Amino acid sequence: MLELEDISVRYGSVHAVNQASISVEPGGLAVLDGHHGAGKSSLLKAIVGAVQSDGKLILDGVIEDRRTPAMMLRRGVVLVPEGRHLFASLTTRENLEFGSAVSGVAGQLDRVMALFPELVSLLDSPAYSLSGGQTQMLAFGRGVMASPRYLLLDEPILGLSSGPSERVWEGIASLRREGVGVIVTGHHNVPGHINSDQIFSMVNGQLKRERNNKTLHS
Repeated sequence: MLELEDISVRYGSVHAVNQASISVEPGGLAVLDGHHGAGKSSLLKAIVGAVQSDGKLILDGVIEDRRTPAMMLRRGVVLVPEGRHLFASLTTRENLEFGSAVSGVAGQLDRVMALFPELVSLLDSPAYSLSGGQTQMLAFGRGVMASPRYLLLDEPILGLSSGPSERVWEGIASLRREGVGVIVTGHHNVPGHINSDQIFSMVNGQLKRERNNKTLHS
C-alpha cells in the first residue's frame, strides 16, 4: 500500500499542499479533482521526492523519508508528469525504450502495445507527428515501460477529446486489473463506468475527500 500522512509542500512562503493524507492499495484508484494551481501536481511530485515536503510517506509498511525520483522509480512508484515531456524528434519506440532505460526494467513493450494498440503502427514515427491523444497514450505507455506498482498520472486527460480520453481511462482500468494502484489528477469528467475507490477535491492546497464512486463535472 502507498500511504501519505499529513504531506505538506511549501515554495517559500506559499503553502502549495497543506497536510494531505491519502492511501492507495494495489489495484486501487484515487482521483484528485481541482483547478490549475490547486496543489495536485505538487502533491504527486512530493510522493516521488521531486520536491521537498514535510509529513510521512509509507510504502509497503516502510517509511520513505529521504526519497528521490530515482529511488521511488526503483520501488515501483512512477510519475507521468503533466505536459507529456516527450522527445519530439525520437520515434515512438525510442520514447518508450527511454522508459525502460531509466528504470532498468525490460520486456514491457508488448504490455504497452496491448494497452494502446493504436501505437503499434506508429512505433517508427517521430513523436512530433502524433496527435494529441496519441502523444498522451505514448506518455502513459512510457510510464508503463517502467513496470509500475503505483502509477501517478498528472492531468492525463487535459486537452483531449472524448475518444482519446476514453482510451486513457480504459488504460487505467486495464492496469488496475493487473494490480497497479493509480492516482490521477485533473479537472474533468470521470466516466460513469470507472469505479473510483476514492475521489478528492483539492482547493488551495487543501485535500478533501468526496463521496466514493462520484462522477466529477468540469
